[in-house]
Amino acid sequence: MKKISLIIAMAVSASVFYCQSGDKTGAIDDKTLLEGTWVLTSNCVTDPAPNPSAWLIINNNRDIKSCYKKTSSVVKGILIKQNEGNYNIDWKEGPASKAQYPVGGQLNLFGMTTEGSTICYTRIKNPKQYPPVFCK
Repeated sequence: MKKISLIIAMAVSASVFYCQSGDKTGAIDDKTLLEGTWVLTSNCVTDPAPNPSAWLIINNNRDIKSCYKKTSSVVKGILIKQNEGNYNIDWKEGPASKAQYPVGGQLNLFGMTTEGSTICYTRIKNPKQYPPVFCK
């Protein structure tokens, strides 16, 4: 009986340890998914080619910065995770946005909707797509 109790206790301990480790991995994965610089795409579905006229910069999976080339403007905000793949963005200026990642199937785009209008961003893959100096 003591051996069975010991085996059950070890199994429960291993399960608890495994679940706790899994939670930590998930948090790291989320950070890896969104962290970095994103460039506006021409379209969310039919033409997801980069359009270097606007960028998003995400730091610490919380701080977000939006930059627009045409007006040389920068707006900062906070990225708030709602549930898996869904986010709210509370901008310091202007209306809030809703975001989803990933969108576009295998394209892995970051979709952002503000006042009913949706635009998509893709990760920067070419140095020509980097944001201008005013954005950093």
